[in-house]
Amino acid sequence: MRAAFIGGLACLVVAGCNRPAPPVASVPADPAPGFWIWHRGSPLDEAEQRAIHGSRAYRQIAEFGWRDGKWSPRVVTKADILLENEIPVVRIDPGPAFLERPDAAEMLTKWLRHHFGDKVPSTLQLDHDCPVRLIPRYAAFLRELRAGLALEEISITALAGWIDSPAFKQLGEASDEMVPMFYDLTADAPQDIVAGKAKPMAGPEAKSWIGRWKACRTPWRAGLANFERLTLFQPDGKLVGHLKQWEPESIARADFLDTIPGYSGGAGYRVSRQATLRGTRLEASQILVWRAPDEGSLRELITASYDSGARGVVWFALPGPGLRAAHSASHLDALGRGESPAHGVRITLESDGRIVLRNEGPGDLSLVSGGAPHRLTLTTDEAGTFAAAGPGGFTELTTSVPAKFSQKMVLSFPRLLVGEEIASESGLIPERGGRDLQWSLDDSPNAPLP
Repeated sequence: MRAAFIGGLACLVVAGCNRPAPPVASVPADPAPGFWIWHRGSPLDEAEQRAIHGSRAYRQIAEFGWRDGKWSPRVVTKADILLENEIPVVRIDPGPAFLERPDAAEMLTKWLRHHFGDKVPSTLQLDHDCPVRLIPRYAAFLRELRAGLALEEISITALAGWIDSPAFKQLGEASDEMVPMFYDLTADAPQDIVAGKAKPMAGPEAKSWIGRWKACRTPWRAGLANFERLTLFQPDGKLVGHLKQWEPESIARADFLDTIPGYSGGAGYRVSRQATLRGTRLEASQILVWRAPDEGSLRELITASYDSGARGVVWFALPGPGLRAAHSASHLDALGRGESPAHGVRITLESDGRIVLRNEGPGDLSLVSGGAPHRLTLTTDEAGTFAAAGPGGFTELTTSVPAKFSQKMVLSFPRLLVGEEIASESGLIPERGGRDLQWSLDDSPNAPLP
């Protein structure tokens, strides 16, 4: 799921500015956050289902390429695990060749009927980055697909710049809902990366495009970013790619990364020597940029979306396996209400000597891009309170002296989203007795351990 500018957009913007703005579609606003569920074949567990109860969920079921005059599908999600509130999404590769075949919609219809066992859902979403010049043909494709599947509603993702296309009206008339993606709007300019200025995940550019969608007659929801990204650039600022399966603690521990002071749009790092980070080979002088959407900008984009006539907001993506999402569903729900939710981290000492941290909400304990890991500090007046044990789910456990002689122990971790918990290994505090134990989180005052 990504958005990108299409060639020739500048002239379309000029043409669009001279047209009178049609009225905003009059549909009731939906305050519940929506979510895309992407690259995931497993069903949602009970906690995840509770987190998005009442939300509109768009679940990717397949990706389609076009090869040798026919569809080349890759199934992502089986039809039988979809929940009632999950709308199936079909991702179509950006290549436009299928639009030149008059039977492409019919061929896709047959595949979908087979996939769903002739129990085709009433609503379907298509995700396709169609070239602007082919929007009229894409609109015809949507009408053909809708008729072939007898859909009650067809939803489509959209590139932000489509709003200024002269053919946009045709696309709106062929769909019941549009979800423009207000992220990845323009690529980072190499000279900006070298100068220490990366494009933020959410910011003024997205807000400006959201304002343009006030002219959309078709009901629409704003697609906003809920993901973090670590991007590698060459020393001259040219893009190499985005790293997968990375963790903030890997960056914190890396002795081959030097922080670039004053970097905007994210945290910047210079690679000091040849190394490997989570399977990606790094060369000296390359640049890494860690980005995540900041809360203030997200609240502004949410407000701008509703002010521009959006029916609701859809976040990419729902936190889940293999996705480094920035916030939990609960946290995003609170942001949608204009709140700045505080975390609800609680600590318990289990009978087996484990220390457990759990975030009971309503807000996430997040980590700012480039920030140091969070610290759980345990203190006591008596040596012998702690025993040698591993950090368990924490990133690291540190003491200034061996554990059995220590009166202070620090457990570090990157974040704790609403509903998450982490625990040390058993035996960290083998026998409490009458010992006075205190705990603190980051720079908070000490408090008695319950």
